Amino acid sequence: MTDSFIEVELMGVTLLGAVNSPTVLLRGEDRILFISIGPFEAAAIGWGLEEEKPIRPMTHDLIINLLAGLNCTLKSVNIYALQQSTFFAYLLVEQRDASGELTGIIRVDSRPSDSIALAVRAKCPIYVSRAVMEEAGQDINAIRFGESEVSFPEDPESDDQEDDDPDDPTERL
Repeated sequence: MTDSFIEVELMGVTLLGAVNSPTVLLRGEDRILFISIGPFEAAAIGWGLEEEKPIRPMTHDLIINLLAGLNCTLKSVNIYALQQSTFFAYLLVEQRDASGELTGIIRVDSRPSDSIALAVRAKCPIYVSRAVMEEAGQDINAIRFGESEVSFPEDPESDDQEDDDPDDPTERL
């Protein structure tokens, strides 16, 4: 990748805030990027991280299967912009002919949540633009997981609730 992107580590998916919003945590260098996602995408990412194979392919598995059938490989996920509190991403897909010769690189727009669900299945890198990480990422040294000093909204009653499900793929941290 170019210098304008950094590779990030998918730390997992967790529930944050008073409404328990599913949130992806991406760590790059000394920052963590929080991206709110939907519950179905959170479950898809969680299943991908657990490498769970459903009896029938789910949508993200279907896309990976389609890419393979078309001699394509997902090379990377790139989260490149943040506009009006919405993150934007694209997939970089390599296409090859029957002999394995590279015929093209395709850029496909995608929501970050779907892109990440595909990345965990394809085991490809996830990149975030430095500008997005600088604007929306939080300094890892300022974050205290499990303590009240965390710089994102917390539900003060959440400590009293005992409904944590250890098998729920959306509860990673």
